Amino acid sequence: MRRRPVDAADLRKKKIAKLVSMMKREGLDALLLNRIENVRYSTDFRPVVSMWFQNSYLSFITADGEAVVMTVAGDYTRAKHHMPWIGDLRVVHASGRAEEIAKVLRDYSAKKVGYDQLGLEGFHALRKAAKGVQLVDAGEEVAQERAVKLDGEVAIMREASKVTEAAVRAALRSARPGMREYEIAAEGEYAARRLGAEGMSWSLATFAGPNTGLMTRHDSERRVREGEFLILGYATIFKAYNTDITTTTVVGRPSAAQKRLYTATYDAYQAALKAARPGATTLDVRDAAEEVVDEYGYAQYSFSRIQPILHGVGFNVYEPPWAPEPGRDSPSAPLRPGHVIAIEPCITLYDNLKVGGCRIGETILVTESGCEPLTDGKPETHDSLYES
Repeated sequence: MRRRPVDAADLRKKKIAKLVSMMKREGLDALLLNRIENVRYSTDFRPVVSMWFQNSYLSFITADGEAVVMTVAGDYTRAKHHMPWIGDLRVVHASGRAEEIAKVLRDYSAKKVGYDQLGLEGFHALRKAAKGVQLVDAGEEVAQERAVKLDGEVAIMREASKVTEAAVRAALRSARPGMREYEIAAEGEYAARRLGAEGMSWSLATFAGPNTGLMTRHDSERRVREGEFLILGYATIFKAYNTDITTTTVVGRPSAAQKRLYTATYDAYQAALKAARPGATTLDVRDAAEEVVDEYGYAQYSFSRIQPILHGVGFNVYEPPWAPEPGRDSPSAPLRPGHVIAIEPCITLYDNLKVGGCRIGETILVTESGCEPLTDGKPETHDSLYES
């Protein structure tokens, strides 16, 4: 069935309404947003995604739903042309920034303002420039609002999922002995960009052989060899939304040890998927996967000893809800319908690099009755990797 296109203006209004509702709960007059995912969520302003532009944009949202965008001069003209819904667009400078922000607060008579990210220097500069304004850390509250997706957001993420899938499948088709890891990554990125990806959520993690046992998580110039595990940790940005897939395959024929490791990882993923439902906590999901890993005898090799096995996905590729941190039972959050998460158990045989490691993950939507995978990154050789 053909899906109805998402009404961008309507979706924008609904996102602002969520933020306004949160402001009223917290007793805030306005929000000052500096994180690029929050600027885009609140205004649809598309930032330049670069480590050099992390603090180049701000949005200011009032409790009445008015929006101000502050941008570096280089993006002012295109923002003015493409964003007619922003009536107040201002240039912000590297020097004197606190005074420029303080003027916005005065212009809109904001006395209690929630912020999502202010460095120590920026916080003190703004507090000095905006005397009488109470600054409140609201970053977590904003992230929690973003974490529960609206229907229109889910519709876009379904499209976005196909882009990440295309990257994975293009890389899998190209992978063969003798190729360098970065060459395989290039095939994946090319396929995603051809379908409209704005960019990669990170440098596509493409690594094989001993690098899988070490969980290298980036590509290198190393050539892939026959019979090695190959892990593709791919996430792309499409229409502002990230989706995340991790796929493991074998370049050639899998050994018995590889098949057993793959089966254990896949069974752990399935157990976590079954546990993911409204009301279940991220700890419940983590424990469901860990129980399977333990049953296979791989407890010491579970990657959850280093990194949580699930995380939220949306305007940021890492956002709430989070699984507990390694060695802890917190943070643990109850899952809600509309949460979109990446579940990705991993087992790494760091002391047996000949076998290596395996990781399997998909982007999942929590529904009213359970959960629904939004992505399908299984390789065509998927069935042959099961232990016989």
